[in-house]
Amino acid sequence: MRWQERQDKTEQTVYDAINELSEILSIELPYYPEVWWMGNALKFNQLGLPEFLRDELEFRQSTGISYYIPTYKMVMIGRKVTEHAILEESSHAFHFIRSGVSYSGRTTQEMKCLHALVEMMGMLGARILGSKLENPYDGFPDVTRMTKESQKQVSKLIEEKIGDGYDIDDFFIYQQGYGLADRIYFRYLTDEVKLSQIRRLFLSKLNGKEGVIGKFVRLKNKYWPHENLQAV
Repeated sequence: MRWQERQDKTEQTVYDAINELSEILSIELPYYPEVWWMGNALKFNQLGLPEFLRDELEFRQSTGISYYIPTYKMVMIGRKVTEHAILEESSHAFHFIRSGVSYSGRTTQEMKCLHALVEMMGMLGARILGSKLENPYDGFPDVTRMTKESQKQVSKLIEEKIGDGYDIDDFFIYQQGYGLADRIYFRYLTDEVKLSQIRRLFLSKLNGKEGVIGKFVRLKNKYWPHENLQAV
């Protein structure tokens, strides 16, 4: 398939996923994101992005990893196109555009929790749209319950099972985000979580009075409880 044909097909598939999520949640989207398929024919200069993003694009292009660029509202789909990648990145775009959630002005601790909640929304939207991806982080112990020493030890296990490039902070973001998304979704399937609750999550700027850390802690205590309350 030629690059333009794959580009057109990828773009339409993302828009179809966004439209379906919009219909399910009864949330209108004011506009669509840009969508690009990162085949070899895609050149950085086509995108109108600042130079400091070049290395990131080239890395993603070489590894085939899809991602979303919130500031420029671009869905970037890797060469290894999978159903889940389409659904998750479409969900990220939908969430960012509709909620207006922002990374600016956050502390380091807030950023860590916000990243986890953003991954939660991406996975939750993908699940609602039918993704059957097996959660690769589900078999590990909850990293928030580990001591610093235990976290160092589990880092080696993470690299063995998931691959290079995963430090404990990356693992926290994806384990917590994907784990929360699955727990909310499974409760949705059993009618313990209403669609209206999920709708409010997609509309939330993830700040408010409780702040992003408080939001993370509240969701963790509600959907992924332990004997002791969650402490970040």
